[in-house]
Amino acid sequence: MKKDYKLKFYTDFDGTITMNDVWINSIGKFIKDKAKFKEVEEDFVSLKITSRECIRRELEIVEDFSFEQFDKYLDDESLDPYFKKFLDWCKENDYPVKIVSEGLDYYINYILRKENIDAEVYSNKLIVSDDNKLTCEFPYRDEHCSYCGVSKRNILVNGTNDLDDEISVFIGDGVSDYCVSNYADIIFAKKRLASYCWKNNLTYFEYKDFSDVMKKIEKLKEQRKIKHRQEAKVRRKDVFMGG
Repeated sequence: MKKDYKLKFYTDFDGTITMNDVWINSIGKFIKDKAKFKEVEEDFVSLKITSRECIRRELEIVEDFSFEQFDKYLDDESLDPYFKKFLDWCKENDYPVKIVSEGLDYYINYILRKENIDAEVYSNKLIVSDDNKLTCEFPYRDEHCSYCGVSKRNILVNGTNDLDDEISVFIGDGVSDYCVSNYADIIFAKKRLASYCWKNNLTYFEYKDFSDVMKKIEKLKEQRKIKHRQEAKVRRKDVFMGG
């Protein structure tokens, strides 16, 4: 008889929970030097610079920032139409959900409040100085890794108890999701993350929205195919052992 595994969900925010990349649609609108903005984004996507460096460089070229205008941009953002239903489904099934994002706490919390969603969020912290300059703090960084602002890997690894038959499920779409996907038992991917998984022989399920996630998990449960991905389990153990 197969074990009854306990699922834990970890999901990206920009372009995953939201319909658009909120960073580009909000912070990006305060950047007048579009050529420089594009250059930094391309350097990040091609892995020439780290996530932290990308964030710092883009915040440095923000001009005429105001929270009033920022909030107006954020009011135009919308969620995946099935995300709230997904949260209800997770609650009904006792599946914990953690939002792990390389985005900024201010806009993530603003959008979640607007949608009356109470969630556990791990993100970077926006700092606005007295002279209206934007910087960022990285409270969830890995001291031994200079790449990520938020160590999604550490959050997933520390939050998944393999000895208690817990199964980690990651949902994402972009470059900042590459690393953590190597440590997840079940991966839902689209866009750049799907390409990464394909090229690196990581088993994944392609999805369009959160309804696809729910349907696939229910099907896997019905087929009794919820299980650890052995390679991911070994990688998680290596992290615990300091490898």
